[in-house]
Amino acid sequence: MPMAGRFCVRERFRRTALIKYYLKTIEIAMQAKQIHSFEFLPSVNEMLDKIEGGNIKTTIRAEIIRRELERLRRQITTGGIPLTSRSEAVKRVKANVQAQIRVLLETPLQRVVNATGVVLHTGLGRAPLGEHALQYLQNIACGYVNLEIDLERGRRGERLDLVNDYLTLLSGAQQSAVVNNNAAAVLLMLNSVANRREVIVSRGELIEIGGSFRLPDVMKKSGAKMVEIGTTNRTHLADYENAITSRTAAILLAHTSNYRIQGFTTKPAESDIIELAHHHNLPVLLDLGSGALINMESLGLPHETVVADAVARGFDLVSFSGDKLLGGVQAGIVVGKREYVNKLRKNPLMRVVRCDKLILSMLAFILSRYMVESGPPDIQTYRFLTRSRESLRKMANTVLTGLDDVAKRFFRVEILDSVAEAGSGSLPTETIPSVVLRIQCDKISEVKLAALFRQQDPPVVGYIRAGQFFLDLKAVADKELPFIVNALNRVAEAVASKRGK
Repeated sequence: MPMAGRFCVRERFRRTALIKYYLKTIEIAMQAKQIHSFEFLPSVNEMLDKIEGGNIKTTIRAEIIRRELERLRRQITTGGIPLTSRSEAVKRVKANVQAQIRVLLETPLQRVVNATGVVLHTGLGRAPLGEHALQYLQNIACGYVNLEIDLERGRRGERLDLVNDYLTLLSGAQQSAVVNNNAAAVLLMLNSVANRREVIVSRGELIEIGGSFRLPDVMKKSGAKMVEIGTTNRTHLADYENAITSRTAAILLAHTSNYRIQGFTTKPAESDIIELAHHHNLPVLLDLGSGALINMESLGLPHETVVADAVARGFDLVSFSGDKLLGGVQAGIVVGKREYVNKLRKNPLMRVVRCDKLILSMLAFILSRYMVESGPPDIQTYRFLTRSRESLRKMANTVLTGLDDVAKRFFRVEILDSVAEAGSGSLPTETIPSVVLRIQCDKISEVKLAALFRQQDPPVVGYIRAGQFFLDLKAVADKELPFIVNALNRVAEAVASKRGK
């Protein structure tokens, strides 16, 4: 081998050896830091003496400390920020444990200002109930109620009858049932009418919505056997007819929730499917999802199928949610023909998924708001959805007038027209006119800005789009405007104090 070639080979070996040496040195140094970090960790007993737990039990306080120490050990092992002294370790453990104790004593759920532009935000609890509902709930929750007692006859009653009149009058159905959510309602429908038998469903309606809720999974758990027909974008009446056999128990149609299939699509009219099913003595089930009880277009909102219209078209069972467009509490509501609803009511699973006194009482309260002659129901959700841009601009100007000098110095706050969403799969692909506050700050990133707003009391949850932070006012109550003003001023103070340091 020529001299130059041998030199290159030796140089490569030398460099490889140096790299291995440096990597090994770094590894040893990291291991040493880990060992030292572990040595700095205090004991549980030591921290028990240093942390005030208020009225919380000592055993619970000790367990919280153990969990925090274990979290720190995992952090050190995975190469997290090492501890440099025992005092730093004690300080960190103490701060984290005290924060956890505060949350436990105050309960983790807290009032939040929804400035996301999504009215029925699943992560923020969907439909807000409003103050009238709270006053009614206080009267119910603080004592006993006639949940399953027939006060007139002095004998045991049926809890579902508490809301049955409301639901049958509003939907035109013969009978109703209520469970704890719409997924449970779909499962109960399928199990009651099609256990161990076949249910026909179009591939274009095999939905998956938030939280990994998949219709095929629910069908499998119900005991029904799913028979898929058609394709994602095209299903014909003949596909339904060809799939009907002696093993068929029902046909299921599902609202496509938060998406629409557009373009080269075909699906038969619902009336034709219902006529075909009834010709073969099969029930047709409809998972309506949101379930509006009133004509949304009459309120200037996008179209959504009205429950009463679905019942009038001949669906045998219709299920929908209580906390979406209905504007109430989480519940799965089923209305339809008495012979099929009674199967649900008698199903042993009904006890597994039934609602308690608080849900049923609040549902009855919300349904009673729909009994008025005309106009939008007196429900918070519809007050938000029907707000005009003019009223939202007035709210935005109220916020601007409340800014202090620090906020005016650090923030550029602009009022802009925008669009909001109903959310939770309601009015999919449709937007609603809204107004936002665009908040810009040169001293802090939009991600940190959003985080600071979420750390206020109460937290203000906005959104980031195209590298900018926004607060949408569509779902902000008038009484919450001072919270937004206060958050803007306090966040500005936090930014100013960091700049001062």
